[in-house]
Amino acid sequence: MLKKFQNDETLAEAVSDQIESLLQKKPDALICIAGGETPLKTMAELVRRNKKGKIDFSKAYFVGLDEWVGLGRETKGSCRQTLYDYFYDQLDNVQPDHICFFDGKASDLDHECKRIDTFIEERGGIDFILLGIGMNGHIGFNEPGVPVDVNAHVVDLDDVTKKVMSKYFDQDLPLTNGISLGMKQIEQAKEIVVAATGAKKSRNNRTDHPVRTNNENPGNSA
Repeated sequence: MLKKFQNDETLAEAVSDQIESLLQKKPDALICIAGGETPLKTMAELVRRNKKGKIDFSKAYFVGLDEWVGLGRETKGSCRQTLYDYFYDQLDNVQPDHICFFDGKASDLDHECKRIDTFIEERGGIDFILLGIGMNGHIGFNEPGVPVDVNAHVVDLDDVTKKVMSKYFDQDLPLTNGISLGMKQIEQAKEIVVAATGAKKSRNNRTDHPVRTNNENPGNSA
């Protein structure tokens, strides 16, 4: 179902309403929120409601969507830095051991993928996932052309992603890979919201966007 909102604030309120309702029914839900610019206002709204006592995250679990390979929380613009600085660390009652995030600096990335897979499987899958959509239609770091039937995996970054990634960082970083939840895990989430904000991304949000196979545009798959 496609919904259009007047502005980013009303979108953030609607998504926050969904998460608030979910946690009232299932306090220990597993939630995934993307990094990047699109979810920032939703994070701020969730933090605001948490501070006012409207949302209790004390039993909730969180899993990261993706990360740039080679980066950690200390790098401004990394997915981990964004989620922790703008969301996790702002919440009053989130449990640190309830958060499972990709370590982009891990020496064994295959093991890192399996660690994330296990965390999700042990909790019966993702209950709610908030996604942005890349300029090339990617979801997480599931770039156009990647398999749609895999779990967490390492991805070669698309040329479009490499071109636009500089907006996230205050330094030049020669990044070539990402690590991400797979489309299989994403599509199995019980509630999925894909948010596209800004005119530049409107073509990825068209219902008549020509896609021959799902893996050509992961955004259409989700």
